[in-house]
Amino acid sequence: HVGKGTFLGARPAAELDGIAAIAAQTNPAEVTHARLVIEPELAREAALHANADDIGAMRRCLTGARAAETWRQYETWDNRLHRAIAEASQNALLIAVFDTLNAVRRTVVWGLLREERPRPPAGHHSFAEHDAVVAAIEERNMNAAASAMRLHLRHVQALLLEQAQAAE
Repeated sequence: HVGKGTFLGARPAAELDGIAAIAAQTNPAEVTHARLVIEPELAREAALHANADDIGAMRRCLTGARAAETWRQYETWDNRLHRAIAEASQNALLIAVFDTLNAVRRTVVWGLLREERPRPPAGHHSFAEHDAVVAAIEERNMNAAASAMRLHLRHVQALLLEQAQAAE
């Protein structure tokens, strides 16, 4: 801190307040747009840098999401998958940007896309879309990974906008 010195220790609570302040100034459309800017590039970087452990973590997330018995369980696995992709980028700064975006997303958007069913159906759109992202990362196909993530997030964005219009 300029004029205050350097401090070591746990992150101050003010950083958590920062997430709430950002969330209060944004909306689901802005969050999905920010995801479209950042997450395809994280998938591209993951395709370049992922190791076997990273791919294994992603595959466990795919399996867990399909086995989810509730929407909340599915959302937990979905969140873990997107975080695993960010981690596979091997870039601490990009991971921190992702974590901030994801914290805002959970505050602003989390749960808005749930269907009336108690759990995701077997043909839930994200399953195949997530499979395509992970397969491209595993194949080290940077362009396909970014494209698959972009396609997935555009689908999520369209569903979110549909929900918002239906609520009006």
